[in-house]
Amino acid sequence: MTTLSARSRFDAIGIALSVLCLIHCLALPLIATGALAWAASERVHVGLTIALAVVVLAVALPGYRRHRQPVVPLLLVSGLALLVGAVVLGEGIGEQGETILTILGSLALVAGHVLNLRLPHAHA
Repeated sequence: MTTLSARSRFDAIGIALSVLCLIHCLALPLIATGALAWAASERVHVGLTIALAVVVLAVALPGYRRHRQPVVPLLLVSGLALLVGAVVLGEGIGEQGETILTILGSLALVAGHVLNLRLPHAHA
């Protein structure tokens, strides 16, 4: 069984990655040229999404078992689905559509991880 401190670390990592994804998305027009052009690569977006998927898988079910609040896994899975949608649909929905999905997904993930950290244990 994962200890509370390990779960807290995973949620903190999830928050950090979600914020990084959000910053990456919002700053993309500014970094698309010059020395930081590598950061605009689709590989960065895919890599962040994969890392977030691992974290969501590590915290969603254990968190739900701890506090019994379905809103947490709902936020985490929905946020991840939005990010995956942004990666998969990419050019098909245009840059603006990809940005909107990424922002909404990142915000849902941050909210889910924060709630997961703050909700108390459920009483049986």
